[in-house]
Amino acid sequence: MLETQHPSYFEPRLQPEYLDRFCQEVSSVAYGALDDSTTQYDTAYTRGTLLFGRLQGLSQVLGKDKSLPWLELRNATLDFTVSVNGVLFQVVTDNPQDIRKTHRIKANPLEQHQLSLFEVSPGVCTWRVYLSSNQDPEFPKIETAIVGFDANQNVVCLWKHEQRSGASVRAMEQHPQVDVTEAQPRRKNKDADTDAANDVGPIDG
Repeated sequence: MLETQHPSYFEPRLQPEYLDRFCQEVSSVAYGALDDSTTQYDTAYTRGTLLFGRLQGLSQVLGKDKSLPWLELRNATLDFTVSVNGVLFQVVTDNPQDIRKTHRIKANPLEQHQLSLFEVSPGVCTWRVYLSSNQDPEFPKIETAIVGFDANQNVVCLWKHEQRSGASVRAMEQHPQVDVTEAQPRRKNKDADTDAANDVGPIDG
């Protein structure tokens, strides 16, 4: 399926700056997980479980971030669900062009409850963030896509995020530098009658 218009066309609450920030964080964590699982002892299982755990942890960290009031963690279970400006999302590791984990399209109880509040089913009933990899450990490439499904689980929206760099947004935040004065070692005077201390030169280690 070809790319459609931006998700905000289908759901105005999904503002571009919100989705860009969220997708950037997801992509960065995914690259970090791949980089940390490239030893000879890593298998597809360890890479998959590490990635899942990192993404689950990311959702918990972002949900507590006071600078992101538009993002909430609504469900911390295995099918962890975040709310982006009131719109529910699940993160899935799968190829949106060749979906194999079809069970992840189905609305979970939290999403079902939200859908029950509508008199008529919305154009997009469930939203997913899909992560897919080229499976190349030397030159890994991860694609992040936002996919929206209708009530019949057909793809209505497919939008790919453009990764800016491998660094996380929060990792790029600069902290103020602290100037630390180098302390000079001192030793007590051997003369027991005085408490004075004598300086010694810098010690080369």
